Amino acid sequence: MTVPANQVVDREKAYALSADACRDHALAGWIVMRDQPQPGAFMARFMVRQPTPYVLVAETLAELRAQLPDGLTLSERQPSDPLGLVEIWFTG
Repeated sequence: MTVPANQVVDREKAYALSADACRDHALAGWIVMRDQPQPGAFMARFMVRQPTPYVLVAETLAELRAQLPDGLTLSERQPSDPLGLVEIWFTG
């Protein structure tokens, strides 16, 4: 799977997306997946009601977490979550 360059955002844009979502929606978040967009890599897709095209991409989980906006709440992976899902970070 490849991610189009216009969908990959930086930390500054991730902050703006999260802040905008908090004003208009009760719940939004970043869904962290492993082996996306290539094996060994990590991707976080921004979600408001449904997945958006905006993603953060990193080689390691630590690098990806460093790109996420401050103030998010971690939801650990649950046994019923799909394979590849690592964690979800919620706004608000």
